Amino acid sequence: MKRLCSVLLFLLLAGGAFWGILRYAKNLEAERRQEQHPVSKVVVLTDLSPDVLDPVKDAFYKEQGLAVEISYVSGADLLKKTSAEEKAADVVITSQDILMRMKENGELAAYSSSRTDTALNLFKDEEAYWTGLWVDPIVFAVNPDFLKKQKTFSYTWAEVFTREEAQLSMTDFIAAEMSKDLLMCLIEHFGPDYAMELLGRAQQHLVQYGKYLSTPSRMAAMGKCDIGISGLNEVLRTKREKMPVMIIYPEDGAPWYLYGTGLLAESAHPERGERLIDWLLDSVKYKSIMEKNGNYFIYVNDDAAEPDAAGNELVFWELEKRYLDEGRKDLLNLWGEKVRFGGTKK
Repeated sequence: MKRLCSVLLFLLLAGGAFWGILRYAKNLEAERRQEQHPVSKVVVLTDLSPDVLDPVKDAFYKEQGLAVEISYVSGADLLKKTSAEEKAADVVITSQDILMRMKENGELAAYSSSRTDTALNLFKDEEAYWTGLWVDPIVFAVNPDFLKKQKTFSYTWAEVFTREEAQLSMTDFIAAEMSKDLLMCLIEHFGPDYAMELLGRAQQHLVQYGKYLSTPSRMAAMGKCDIGISGLNEVLRTKREKMPVMIIYPEDGAPWYLYGTGLLAESAHPERGERLIDWLLDSVKYKSIMEKNGNYFIYVNDDAAEPDAAGNELVFWELEKRYLDEGRKDLLNLWGEKVRFGGTKK
C-alpha cells in the first residue's frame, strides 16, 4: 500500500512538473512570436478609474485588431508637461475641463470625422481638438413616497431649492471635481448673486452635505431625504441595487458633466488613435459592456435619453464652461463664506 502511494505521489509530482514545463515553453514561444510580430496597439492616457475603460478594450481589439494599452494617471499629471513616456501615447480620455486646458497647452491635435460631426456642438470643441463621449446630467433623485404625496410639486431648480417641505441632500461642492463643476454650472446659468441666494435657501432644508457623489441618491432611496441632487450615473447605480428611487429631470433644464477624448499632438500613430475615437463614438459597440460594469451615461451619438418617471424629456443647459482656476477658487470661497459656513443649516 505504501509503495502504491509513493508511486502515485511520484506520478503526481512528475505530471505537475511536466505541465509546468509545457506552460513555460508556451509562454516563451508566445513571447518570441510577439517579439517577431509585435501586436499593433493604441496607447491611451486617462485619469478615469479602471472600471470604465478596462472592460471595453477587449471588444475594440476583437473588432479592430488593435490592442489598447491604458496608462492611468492623475488629472494633475495630464496637465503637466508631457514626459517622454507620455509622448508615446495616442489618445487622452478625461473630463471636458482637462481637455480644454490641454488644447490651450498645445497638447492636442485637431481631428474630425463623420462620427465627431454628429455630436452636438455643445459637447465638442468648435475647432475639433476634442470631442465629448459621455454626458452625466445632474438630475433629481426623488423618494417614491414624496413623489406620490407631492403631486403638484414643480421640479424646477428654484422650487427644489426654496420649498422647505422638501428635505434635500447634495454632495459637498468641495468633495469632488464633479460637484465643484455643478457649482460653476449653477453660477454660470443663474448668475452668482441668484445662485448664492438659491443655495442659501436650499441649505435651510438640507438634511446634510454628502462626502461622496453616491450619497444624495442613496439617501433619497433610503427615505432619509425627499430629493437628492445627483448625477444620473449615480442614480442609476442606486436603482441597479434595487433601491427605491425615482428619476426626475429638472423642468427648466439640467447642468451636466462631460467626459471626452482627444488625439495627442505627439502621437506616433495618430491613425490608430483616430480609429479608437471613432469606435468610442459608436456606443452600440460597447454600451452594454459599460452598463454591465455599472457605468451609465448619455452617449453623445446615442438616441435621446429615456423620459423620466413623470414622462418628461431631458433638456441640457447651454453652458460654455470656461472656468479659470482663480475664478473657480474665488467662487468656491464665496459659497463657503455666504452659504456653507455663513448661513444656517437645520
